[in-house]
Amino acid sequence: MTEYAVVGRRLPKLDAVAKTTGETVYLGDMKLPGMLHGKVLRSPLPHARIARLDTAAAARLPGVRAVITAADTPRVKFSFVEALADKYLLCTDRVRFIGDEVAAVAAIDEATALQALDLIEVEYDELPCVFDPEAAMQPEAARLHNGASNVAWEVHQEFGDLERGFAEADEVFEDRYETSRVCHCCLETQAVIAQAHQGGRLEVWAATQAPHTLKHELDRLLQLPPGSVRVHYPPIGGSFGNRLVADMKAPIAAILSRQTGKPVKIVNSRTEEFETARTRYPYLVTMKTGVRRDGRIVARAARVICDNGAYNDKGPSTVASAGVTFAAFYNVPNVRYDGYIVYTNKQPGTGFRGFGNPQVTFAGESQLDMIAERLGLDPLELRLRNANRAGEAAASGARPGTCPMAECLRQAAAKIGWQRRRELPPNRGLGLAAMLHTGAGARMYGYNSASAGLTVDEEGKVTLVSSVTDVGQGAQTVMAQIAAEVLGIGLDEVRVIGNDTDLTAYDLGAWGSRTTWVNGQAAREAALRARERLAQSVAAWLEAAPEDLEFQGGKIFVRGAPDRGLDFAQAARLTYTKRGEPISETGRFVDELGPTMKGWGDVYPTFSTACQAVEVEVDPETGAVRVLQAVAVHDIGQAINPMAAEGQVEGALAQGIGYALMEELLLDGGRAVNPTFADYKIPTFIDVPDPQVVLYSDPDPTGPFGAKGIGEPGLVPTAPAIANAIYHATGARLRSLPITSERLFTAMREQPAAPGPRRAAETPEPPGGASPDQRADGSGPDKLQR
Repeated sequence: MTEYAVVGRRLPKLDAVAKTTGETVYLGDMKLPGMLHGKVLRSPLPHARIARLDTAAAARLPGVRAVITAADTPRVKFSFVEALADKYLLCTDRVRFIGDEVAAVAAIDEATALQALDLIEVEYDELPCVFDPEAAMQPEAARLHNGASNVAWEVHQEFGDLERGFAEADEVFEDRYETSRVCHCCLETQAVIAQAHQGGRLEVWAATQAPHTLKHELDRLLQLPPGSVRVHYPPIGGSFGNRLVADMKAPIAAILSRQTGKPVKIVNSRTEEFETARTRYPYLVTMKTGVRRDGRIVARAARVICDNGAYNDKGPSTVASAGVTFAAFYNVPNVRYDGYIVYTNKQPGTGFRGFGNPQVTFAGESQLDMIAERLGLDPLELRLRNANRAGEAAASGARPGTCPMAECLRQAAAKIGWQRRRELPPNRGLGLAAMLHTGAGARMYGYNSASAGLTVDEEGKVTLVSSVTDVGQGAQTVMAQIAAEVLGIGLDEVRVIGNDTDLTAYDLGAWGSRTTWVNGQAAREAALRARERLAQSVAAWLEAAPEDLEFQGGKIFVRGAPDRGLDFAQAARLTYTKRGEPISETGRFVDELGPTMKGWGDVYPTFSTACQAVEVEVDPETGAVRVLQAVAVHDIGQAINPMAAEGQVEGALAQGIGYALMEELLLDGGRAVNPTFADYKIPTFIDVPDPQVVLYSDPDPTGPFGAKGIGEPGLVPTAPAIANAIYHATGARLRSLPITSERLFTAMREQPAAPGPRRAAETPEPPGGASPDQRADGSGPDKLQR
């Protein structure tokens, strides 16, 4: 491993002091001169026609400055994918879920705005509802939109020869799994401020993960000329995919501002956030796997039914992304993936950390443990025999450049003490799960590139202008570390600015673990260009060739002669004063396959892999589960900031524990019945053990300094690892999330009285006997017979 001065160091985030002292200003803290407060009237019914809508009384209320309905909007249908547009920003004649936007008001304060909502009269004619996605797929089901069916979108891909693969398998297993509707639970609820200017320009302040995308979405929604919208993106109090696509509050606030001539702010209450904000998509997954008796997987098929909710959002992206990963995960020659996105009368879903991969990985990794037991193999051994290898092409054509999956599996097993599986006391169990995920975003949008600008002022201070959206993950700090490493200066000499689409170059935003890999390369290129300019500037003074100069420790000196050098700041001053040159450079990273990718094998520029292992204890009297230990071994390439990367994994693990054991937005007739933190449970410090996070270092030659992304992978394998550990502890296999104490208690009571799984043949020898190189406890090299 190359030793760096700034890259790879555990350095605090640039905004750490501001956030811990309360100096940081979030959108909810902002107040513009003359600002009005907006509120949205939402449907109380899951499906109905709007028979009558009267806003006259609300408009007459003192303090109300505007009331709008669909008649005041451009009546343009919207979705993230334009071809699938299905939603007006205010309902025209029909509502499709409880929370659908019907009208909106702007008033001098929030209390007046809420009072005005109560004065709006709406009469509805109720329509038939459909809440179950499988029922919604039936020909006789009530239609939500005007299509031939409630299937909003579907995808089908096959690689290899699935039928032949299943025919050649010694055993074929088919199981069904279900995941839940989960809320993002950001500490900051969704909010927006919009100010329409007289010249036609619209200025928006939004907590968004994709500000440049939002800018274009508002152009579409409001039918504005290109370039009309400016988006400011202040610090964000959590996102996790919740802020990727334009929320209707933004165009609503813009129209209210246009009508009043004042800035308008709309903020969700916590209850509104639970009841109306988009959630993780629930999946129904049917997993079919064909294996040989030695554990080699020869065929695999997944059928996914995604509960879309009432409107399209990120459904196609998440379902397709899950398929791309499924088709590459493990060394399986024959793969098929079928995905269906189905309308129901529920609040819509959207992207959530992992982008569909946690749902399908829960199914696949749960089933692998079930298959291992059926074959009499150790679950770790089964995974090692099918692990992806660097340079080996998957059935889809995807070819991970670096892929230490087997090493991650072994390290996780060793650290959790996998060899203890037979020795654990009753009601304790060990489980593990692996995962594969993108480490660099995705090319599916035809663009996966970035640019950055860097200047060095006359005092040697560096300013990096980057499009990165820092959602709390430390993206700006990582960009600063990359620039500082290239220029040989300290992190405190670099500041990063952005947060304004008028200032920054076009960028796709923060999602898919893309920021470090994509934006980091642009930042590195900009710093390299500035370094070249400085080297050319001072080479004559140092009587050396530019290529013979080193940048290190805040100095520029001749290689091999550190006494022949200048301070970095001195070199900058000489460049300005003696050469009369500014030091201002642009760095570009172009992912050339973005517009030309040919199939699923090209979607992800690089892959990350991981294994998580947990130990649980189950109370047999209540079904309550405690996660006693958690080990997470993640392939991250070269960690730019190990402390920040570990924080990403630790936070993801906490979310994964919630996903596995407690989180679910419960709906009754389309209405949320637990829309507060009193009833919607998320993990606290009591529920989350102090995890062992291992950042496996295998530098990726395609990333900046060998780095890959880490934001999403930490959540992907947690739920199946916990489910597998629960089965090991109790013999109860639950195929639905979350595994609440009630569900587990019931499942345990339904188990036969025979000994649990650990009493059966466990950690058996592979067929033909086990050699020292085939140990499944994490202690041996990977020399499996294939």
